[in-house]
Amino acid sequence: MKIKVIGSGCPTCTKLHQMVLKLKEEKKIDAEVEYSKDISELVELGVMGSPALIIDGKVANVGMPEDEEKLLKIIKK
Repeated sequence: MKIKVIGSGCPTCTKLHQMVLKLKEEKKIDAEVEYSKDISELVELGVMGSPALIIDGKVANVGMPEDEEKLLKIIKK
């Protein structure tokens, strides 16, 4: 699985990236994790908000999940 967080570099975007990394470190997910501050990627995907969570090239979520449990549910879908 490849997970990419795309955002502007704001604290919320950075926090989402850190949450994904934490899930990986805790072995709750097995994924390659990447972070991008290239907003043009959001435009190409048709996303009008950030942070965006992209899983295997598809938009899985836009915005910040409330907590790690909700994030894990989004990733495991």
